[in-house]
Amino acid sequence: MKRIALILVAFLVAAGAFAQPAHNAGTEAMAAFIAEASQASWLQIAPDAAFDFIEQVEPFILDVRRQDEFDAGHIEGAVLIPLAELDGRIAELPQDLNAPFLVYCAVGIRGNFGLTYLKFLGYTNVRNVRGGMGAWNAAGLPVAMP
Repeated sequence: MKRIALILVAFLVAAGAFAQPAHNAGTEAMAAFIAEASQASWLQIAPDAAFDFIEQVEPFILDVRRQDEFDAGHIEGAVLIPLAELDGRIAELPQDLNAPFLVYCAVGIRGNFGLTYLKFLGYTNVRNVRGGMGAWNAAGLPVAMP
């Protein structure tokens, strides 16, 4: 009995080693995203460059922090949609998937999650502020209060 079980386990391990991932729209989208992100520094933008991007392009500015963080100061023109609520508030985002986006949070982590989610939704022109609002403040850039 042990021998049969051992042979079965060995067979399953060997079969798994030769398994190929299914190719579907999801896996193709993930592969395209990984390829793009690996060549674009994960679509990060420095605070000074983000300020210029805002001035020149007028992107949709998405703040994915909490309300209390937003109330303590935010980028002028930003729309607050906390990361935890983003999935349920997609209707508030631009319908144009090519619209320029600037995403930020406090230090860049939630902004990266927001960027990734927007890319999977099909948005093509999304950037995350490297270092978030902390880096924005450290650069001495303007901060709006509610």
